[in-house]
Order: sequence, then C-alpha cells, then structure tokens
Amino acid sequence: MLATAAHGAALGCPKFNAFGYIERHPSNILTSASFTPPPRKSLLEKLVEFLSRSIQP
Repeated sequence: MLATAAHGAALGCPKFNAFGYIERHPSNILTSASFTPPPRKSLLEKLVEFLSRSIQP
C-alpha cells in the first residue's frame, strides 16, 4: 500500500489524498490510553514526601 501511495503522490494522482492518508495512519490515531492521567500518590507517599522535604533545608 505504501508503494502505491508513493507512486500516486509522485504521479500527481487526483484520487490520492495525502492528508487523509496521514490522518488514518495507525501511529496518528489517538486512543483512550493517550489521555489517561498520571497515577495518583497515596496518602502515605504524600506523607513521606512531606517529611523528607521538611527535613532537608
């Protein structure tokens, strides 16, 4: 498919849509995994971080 797309672009084929090809490429498709928030810290982790920060000047 890539070879035909390259030939179509080189020949100026009117049926080849470069923007559509780029939009539908698997590496450009966003999934819900792209928007997952970072893991939240537990209360114990926050406490340890606070205590270690207050000990060091």
